Amino acid sequence: MAAADIAQNGLGAAYNGTYASKILLEPMFHSDDIMRNYTIYPNVKYKQNILMAPSLKSITALNSGCVANTCVGTQFTVTQKTITVENVSVKQTQCWDEFKSEVIVESYKNGINMPDLSGTELAQVIIDRVRNGISNDMIRNMWAGMAAGAGIPAAADCTYTSMGAGLWDLLAADANFAGANKLDVVTGTVANGALSVAAYQTVGGTINVADVALILDKAFASAPSELQQVSASEKRMFVTPNIYNAYYASLTLVANTGAVDYGHSEAQAGKSRLYFRGIEVIAMYEWDDALTARTGADLPAIFTVTDTAAAAVNSKQGVIYAAKANILIGTNVTAPENELKMFYDEVGENMLIRSYFTMGFQYGWTNLIYGVTLTA
Repeated sequence: MAAADIAQNGLGAAYNGTYASKILLEPMFHSDDIMRNYTIYPNVKYKQNILMAPSLKSITALNSGCVANTCVGTQFTVTQKTITVENVSVKQTQCWDEFKSEVIVESYKNGINMPDLSGTELAQVIIDRVRNGISNDMIRNMWAGMAAGAGIPAAADCTYTSMGAGLWDLLAADANFAGANKLDVVTGTVANGALSVAAYQTVGGTINVADVALILDKAFASAPSELQQVSASEKRMFVTPNIYNAYYASLTLVANTGAVDYGHSEAQAGKSRLYFRGIEVIAMYEWDDALTARTGADLPAIFTVTDTAAAAVNSKQGVIYAAKANILIGTNVTAPENELKMFYDEVGENMLIRSYFTMGFQYGWTNLIYGVTLTA
């Protein structure tokens, strides 16, 4: 489950100034632990080639003596996927003077050293904010990133182009993905009539509790057999927040009727994670931001699907179901958010924050990642 990383008192509980106060930092909503849900390839400076050997079958036969077997089955082959990384940097400048009218000046140093925030509690607050920002950028670009080039809207610059093409655009180029380059479609049939257009064409649209079972079941049952055979603990269902909320509501409904399915009861009992058929369901809050920003011609192609009237519609919600080992992150460091330095520039009397790393994304086997959406 995504968590709100909220620092209620950025200067620490022990901070007591003349005007003792809390600094309520903006909640930074970011998805669950990166290392737990994806596969990291460290030390990638330019490209990482991933060698892939498919499983073999139908290679055994009754022994025919000294002659070759008539059954040879599939042959051993090796294919290749490539993670291409981009050089990424963070260059932030923080002026000490911006806080002079705030109560936090009490954490400043004295005299000539006042502009130097090094070693102060405020410096740590700034570093933590930048670290969270790097994590958020990484998750957002991993899914919704756009390859730099013609056609990138000004609004997407920096926000969606700093790390190259993300998984949405990579999957859209794969004719074997789900519904042939797009999310597969399940048609909504709800108890109270037709599915509202607003439910699937609006970011944050309300998904009926009756429909959420349709979409999660569709993802589970229609996925390639290779994905179905992966252990539940090694898979994830990444979903838009409205689907997550509808699923949580459905579990609450089941619990209130007394018909608790023990496969779901851990989540219903207030644990921090939800599961569907033993597979962890993760709310991707960054997806809502991306589907709001990337509209019109820039809407990720996998979300442009066909409804029951054979009309093209732009869905704004969906599920991507994958083996976590199949979602690949390439970088030249283990944890980019920790590759930070902050130092004082005596000439400009500013604090400078710098970070440099590489970042790129890829998926492995097409039959180990699947996606669905819901339309009327």
